[in-house]
Amino acid sequence: MKHVSSTDAAKKIVERYLASHERGQYTWRPFVKRGIYRREDYRYHADLQDLLPSAPLGSYSYIWGVYPSTGESTLRFALIPYGPVKVYVNGVLVGESDIFSERYRSKQILELPMRKGLNDLVLLCENTSGGFGCEFGTWVGKLDYYFLMPALYSEMEGLCYSAPQEHLLESLSLDSLYSLSWFPERPDLHEGEVKLSSVFPDTKEGQCAVLATSFTLKENRWCTFQSNARLFLDDLPVEGSLELQSGRHTLLLHARIEEMVSLVVRDAKTNDTIAVSNPVLPESCPYRFLIAGPFDSRPDAFTLQYTKPFPTADGEDFWHLEGENAYLRMYNDNPLFGHWNYPLGVTLYGLAETERMLSSSDPSLAYRIAEYLENHIQASLDSYPYAMWDKEHLGGSTAVHHLMTSLDSLDDCGSFASTVLEVGKDHELHGFEEIIEVVHTYISKIQPRLSDGTFFRTGLMHEFHENTMWVDDLYMSVPFLIRYSIYANDNSYLEDAINQFFGFAKYLYMEDQQLMSHVYDFERNIATGIPWGRGNGWALFSLSELLMVLPENHPKRKKLITFFRSLSEGFLRHQDEEGMFHQVLDMHSSYQESSCTAMAACAFSRGVRHQWYENPEPYREGCVKACDGLKKKAIDGDGHVHGVCRGSEFSCSRRYYAEQLLPRLDDTHGIGIILLALCEGEKLD
Repeated sequence: MKHVSSTDAAKKIVERYLASHERGQYTWRPFVKRGIYRREDYRYHADLQDLLPSAPLGSYSYIWGVYPSTGESTLRFALIPYGPVKVYVNGVLVGESDIFSERYRSKQILELPMRKGLNDLVLLCENTSGGFGCEFGTWVGKLDYYFLMPALYSEMEGLCYSAPQEHLLESLSLDSLYSLSWFPERPDLHEGEVKLSSVFPDTKEGQCAVLATSFTLKENRWCTFQSNARLFLDDLPVEGSLELQSGRHTLLLHARIEEMVSLVVRDAKTNDTIAVSNPVLPESCPYRFLIAGPFDSRPDAFTLQYTKPFPTADGEDFWHLEGENAYLRMYNDNPLFGHWNYPLGVTLYGLAETERMLSSSDPSLAYRIAEYLENHIQASLDSYPYAMWDKEHLGGSTAVHHLMTSLDSLDDCGSFASTVLEVGKDHELHGFEEIIEVVHTYISKIQPRLSDGTFFRTGLMHEFHENTMWVDDLYMSVPFLIRYSIYANDNSYLEDAINQFFGFAKYLYMEDQQLMSHVYDFERNIATGIPWGRGNGWALFSLSELLMVLPENHPKRKKLITFFRSLSEGFLRHQDEEGMFHQVLDMHSSYQESSCTAMAACAFSRGVRHQWYENPEPYREGCVKACDGLKKKAIDGDGHVHGVCRGSEFSCSRRYYAEQLLPRLDDTHGIGIILLALCEGEKLD
């Protein structure tokens, strides 16, 4: 994008982003808590010796699941075998266990080829005296991908497993697979009847439940309702016959749990039965009712909603389905809307600043941004209570808020929570206090620290990060601490933010280069020595966030400004002729990377505007060149963002950063910070 203003470039990005992600909703699926389902480590556990206790040694069992892919790709897959296991994708053998992983039950990593659409994953397990079955799924904790049951289970999450087989199938065609007997057994549901005692087996006499179901009329007609439960339609009691308009109607039934509940809806004219279906699941799904309870007495009013747990006689609960251990489960299948993670935290921060910039020049687009911010953040806030209920009751892994429900790092919480506080300054957000306090408690009291109080990483589900310090964590902590200090009117959090810079510098600052090493590895007591572009961007940008609120008379302000000047000088030294900075800052053969260029532009602008530099002109020029470089190299005419490094691990090799951490199109690690850079460019002008 050439010869356009920073405002116009920002508008292009925003318009494309909102068009792609402005609307979002949740997905609901049936879930049965038995058989093979995800546990707290986000992997599926299939101990077939437990699931098939009478299977003879030497027999086999097939495990079958489906993975929907949006395009051709590879799925990184961990296999922890208990005995011999072969892995098939779409009928083709793609990997198998070995004697070492079987003996030690150690993790093997496979790259599973995925085609666009549905992919059949089949694991062939042999029963041996050493073990039978496996654990499998995500290669690292908290990745929220999951498998669905085959079609015969109506899009339920999980995998099915076959009865023991003496002989192997000749092929893994769908016909061959369907010929086997599969577990868990599919629900045996009777039309028009619900046995509530199987849903709530441990209830007291006289307790009751609320059931919800629905039906659709193609035209206006009289309907007759027959039930032993008390019926409500649109909050009004229903008895006998009623004239209804065309469309979808929802029925509520109040019934005692000890009774078998019956319901028949008929066309009053023809006496034909009108089928009822679940209010939120597909009509093809065998589960026709949502069930809430137990209640000690019939609730006077029961609000139909499907995103939050509700109080019952046994405490907070969510919707059950017919049968034992069957639940309605919520999923967020939208790529970006309503999610809570650190790149989206930065993205929304960039949108918020863009909204402020456009409030007078383009109020219509500013309003759309405001609406999106409120909708996205509110969805994240509103779904948190459900997610915590899901974690406690359905196995430990969640498909909504999978980071906050498995909170064990600054990555999980600090960035997005900081943005919630930032957006909350000039937007109406409801109920953010609870999750903000959870984040505050984690960062201040739980997150591991060195003896001097500096954050580092240990005890994570992601074991590769064990005993390391990442420069990234300055952004994952400091902006939140700054904003929480203001929110809570407590300067101790500001002091914590200040001290983090000195602690991180002790281990990561490379004085000869005036740059930060990406990671310090306490296992080997070495800094990696790689000045990764975005890592240095996190440090410099976060320091600018701190200096903007730090009182002029603070005793450590002078040292922090000296550090800011030094990092700025080290950064600026490596700006290329096109205004861009590179993936490895001092390795110009590595690619031009957009997010670190944007972070430098932001920090330089703030430094010039707030008079932190002794000689501001090189940094003014550096900011202008960086913004021009972004408009020419990183933003196209359709508002797509190019050249943003994907999320990283770490290495002591420059080649890892330059050749394996390659750029992606429209990656959220760069969209928000580029918007912030364009806003800063306008402010500097």
